[in-house]
Amino acid sequence: MKKIDTSITHIRPRFKINVPVTHDRILERIAQLLKQAPDHIYGRIVDNHIILDIVGEKAHYWSPQLNFRVEADEDDQNQAVIAGLIGPKPGVWTLFVFVYFSIGIIGFVISSYGVSNYILGRYSYTLLAFPIAILLMLTAYKAGKYGEQLGADQIEMLKDFVREAISMAKTGHADTGTPSS
Repeated sequence: MKKIDTSITHIRPRFKINVPVTHDRILERIAQLLKQAPDHIYGRIVDNHIILDIVGEKAHYWSPQLNFRVEADEDDQNQAVIAGLIGPKPGVWTLFVFVYFSIGIIGFVISSYGVSNYILGRYSYTLLAFPIAILLMLTAYKAGKYGEQLGADQIEMLKDFVREAISMAKTGHADTGTPSS
């Protein structure tokens, strides 16, 4: 089976897996697995879209979410394509986008004011806004990487769930029982 790539170079890693089973069969197996899933994994199926979350005592602010869809392969209807992404929950993702955007805009505006003053021959401490903005962005980046490390084990749990569903769909039964916790 193809490895689900979640390279550290991606903020929200995407994956795509071709499976030699129909998409209906995979969706049936995912529904079965969700019924017997451990208490800390919660999933929703809407049409061919599946969202998996970590819930309960194991959940924390940095807990990941796995979103994927199961579709029939355009070239072969007896095969399915599973494509999705793994990343922070939408609230965390939105917060980081807002922080980066805010720091960038405020840093740019204040730095532009400082450069304008400098060109006019007046020194202004607002010139320091640019390096401060870069420092704040690096701090936000490091905080995100720290959160990614905190959620690494949970990412593996969610990936194992998908692997188990694919394995069940291929063989018709579970290889290892319920997904591991």
